[in-house]
Order: sequence, then structure tokens, then C-alpha cells
Amino acid sequence: MGYPTSTTGAAGGLAALVLFAALLCGPAHPVQAADNRQVGPHHGETISPRLGGAIVTLMEREADGDWAAAAQGYARLLETGGPGLHERAVLLQLLGRARWEAGDTAGAIAAWRRAIALDALPEDQANTLRINTGQLLLSRSEYREGVTLIEQALSRGSEVNAGLAMRLAQGYGQLGELEAGLGRARQAFALADPPERPHFSILLFFYQQMDMLPEQTALLGRMVARWPGEKAYWTSYAALLAQAGREQDAFEINRILYLNGMLTGSEELVRLARYYSHYEYPYGGAAMLERELNAGRVEPEAENYRLLADLWRQAREWERARPVLRRVATLTGEGPDYERLGEALYQAGDFREAEAMFEQALSRGGLARPGDSWTLVGNSRVEQDDFLGAIEAFERALDWGYSRATAQGWLDFIERKIAIQRDGERFARLTAIERCELDIERLRRGVVVSQDQVDSQGRRVFDLPAGCEAYFDIYGRLLPEHERA
Repeated sequence: MGYPTSTTGAAGGLAALVLFAALLCGPAHPVQAADNRQVGPHHGETISPRLGGAIVTLMEREADGDWAAAAQGYARLLETGGPGLHERAVLLQLLGRARWEAGDTAGAIAAWRRAIALDALPEDQANTLRINTGQLLLSRSEYREGVTLIEQALSRGSEVNAGLAMRLAQGYGQLGELEAGLGRARQAFALADPPERPHFSILLFFYQQMDMLPEQTALLGRMVARWPGEKAYWTSYAALLAQAGREQDAFEINRILYLNGMLTGSEELVRLARYYSHYEYPYGGAAMLERELNAGRVEPEAENYRLLADLWRQAREWERARPVLRRVATLTGEGPDYERLGEALYQAGDFREAEAMFEQALSRGGLARPGDSWTLVGNSRVEQDDFLGAIEAFERALDWGYSRATAQGWLDFIERKIAIQRDGERFARLTAIERCELDIERLRRGVVVSQDQVDSQGRRVFDLPAGCEAYFDIYGRLLPEHERA
């Protein structure tokens, strides 16, 4: 188990502590104090020969990997009550390390915090303990205590590096202190050489949390350039571009991802199809979506078929929209879907079936504007020259304010059309009667050449010209129903 990484370069690993012990109580030429005690390495602080020898013995246990025994030994030395303040700080420092190596993280934290509190160690050693203890606290989700200890070390002269700035950024992020966290995240990014994924990720986290859209976009742009094979970065980048109003760029990114086989999920493909629609290229979107539905990569849900049908409709491909709309209406049985099917049938010129689908939509209900649907029924009937049926439908549409003006306009149009039609029929009838009268008059002036041209009473009968029998009898007289024409 490794010693917690010191970010200050001070004593941390076993070799550093052996050197530290040698300085404290090594056998080679120690400096002697007046009272015959060895002088410690910090401003005249001393460790007695007896305690120094005990420490060396315990370090030998450490060298054998028996960290638990070493920890117990350091604890017993502390319990004797004899060591001075500096000696107690050194023992707590060593106790904490032994406990940590033995897997007792909580014990290590407790020992090191006691050592720091004694304020009897050289500043660089105390800062090393602050940093190591702070990192352990962060690993145990004790974020406030962790960042506080590390910041204290930095304020007391320790130098920050990328790793330490990263840990502080993570701690501040957990605490929700975004401004402080962003500063440390930027520091970690700047100090890294070069910045790697974690540095990008922590910085992106703060940009997202603080709604810093331009910074997010720029950072993700660097990420996709650095890791072009990462689909998640590309899709996030495209989403940010769209959010920033650069929808065309977002569309192009999604389209390139699709062409390179990086869009495979149903939702991703549907989103791309919607992009096609948004950028007025519905045919391309419909072709892509239909291909993916047939391949099974897009879920065969009614909503996805609705989108496909809408794309074909936008592309004015009514023939291709109709079977899709019919499938949707069959799947859902909902009024709006029957209405959309009716619209496609109407556009394709199949007015009779369109009328039936509009009526089906009205009977099933759920329509946002039923008045408009009645207007569509009327339109379908007009196209079939069913003016009486159309009048009935348009009169139903008068019940809604939003469709009243349109319906009334159609009613007025039909009334005029019927009047014109009647005038035309009357004119055609009068013209036909006049033509027949002239033909009959010519026949009347002709010579009778056979008995078939007179009846039993000797009255003249005529073989009427084609079409005249509808207006005249065999004697050339105008039929009563046409006398007022």
C-alpha cells in the first residue's frame, strides 16, 4: 500500500522517512547537545537517544511489512507521557503513516491531525501532513475538512501542481462552491502538461454548472479535435452548437457522424431526421428515417412513423406518405392520425377516400380544431361536385369561430357556383329548344311523302332530331314543363 502522494516534494515515501529518521537519530555523527541529547533537524528541537533507538527498531518492523506492529509500537511510545512536544509530533507523524499503510485510513487521519495541531513540526513537514490528510479526507467524502487543510498548506508556502489543483476542484465541486472550484479547475488545466481527459472533464463540469455556454462550446471543440473518435464528445458538441444558435453546424456534425457510422441509436437517428426537417431538406430526412426503420435501428413506434409521414408530406411525396399515414392510423386509431391520412389522400386527388378519413377522424375525436376538419370534409365533397353534402359540412364548420369565416366563404362560393350552374343549364336548355324549333320548322315545311308522317287522325307527326324529344312531342309542340323556360 503506497504512502499518500505528497504534492509538495517533501518527505513522503519510505525512503524519505528513513532519511528523516537518520537525521533525527541516526548513528552516524549526531550533533550533541549540552545535556548529551541528540539535536533534531529543526531549530534546535531534539529527540532523546532512547526514543530515537525505539523509532529505528519500529522502522525495522516497517521494513518487514509489519505495519500494524509498528503502529502499535508508536502508540505505546506516545502513551508513556515522556516525549516532549516535538517528539510527540514526530511520533504522531510516524503513527499516521503506519496506520495508513496498515489500511486504517481513519486512524491515519486522526494521528496526522493531532500532529498538525501540536504546531511543533517544521513548516514543510506540517504542510506535507496537511496535504496528505486533506487528500484522505476528500477520499472519504469529508470535503470541507479536506479542502480546508490543503488550502492551509498552500497559504503557508506549499506549491500547487496540477494534481493538487484537480483534487481541490473536485472537492469544491462536491461542496457546490462553483467559483472556487472553477478557479482550481482552470489552474489544474493550465498546469497539466499536457491536459488530459480528467482536466477537460472537470473544467467542462464547472462550465456546465455555471451555464457558461461559450466556454463549454470552445472546450468541447478542443475535445473533439483531441479525441475525434469519441462519439459522446461530438454529440455533446453538436447539442451545444444548437443551443448557441449554430443549428446549421450542429446539423452538419450529426450528418457527418451518421455517414461515418457513429449514430446507431434510435433516438440519435430520429434527432437527425428532425434536423433534416428543420433545415428544409425533408426528402433526405425521410429517406434516411425510412431506411433505418426498415433496418430495425429505429424503434417501430407510432411517433417515429408519424415523423416519417410528416417528412414525406413536407417533401410533397404524397404517394410515399399515404401508406405510412395509413399504418400510423391503424396503429393508434386516433382522430388526428386519420385526419393526417385524409390530408394526404386529398393532396393525392383521392377525394372520396379523403372524405371518409376526415369523417373517421371526426368520429374518433381528439382533434385540436374540429371546425377545420369539417371544412376539409366540405372541400372533399366540393371536389366530387357533391354541393349539397358540402353545404352540410360547411354549415357544421360555422359552429367554431376559427373556421367560421372560411366555411362561410365556401358556402358563398357554392351558392354562386350553383347559381351559375343553373343559369348555364337554363341557357343551354333555351339554346337547345331554339335549335329544335328551327329544325322542326324546317321539317314542317317539308312535303309529306309517306303515311308514317301522319297519325290516324291525319295530324302531322315528326321524326324529331336527336335531343329534341326532351323538349317537344311528336307533333312538334313544346312540352308543358318547358313552356316557362
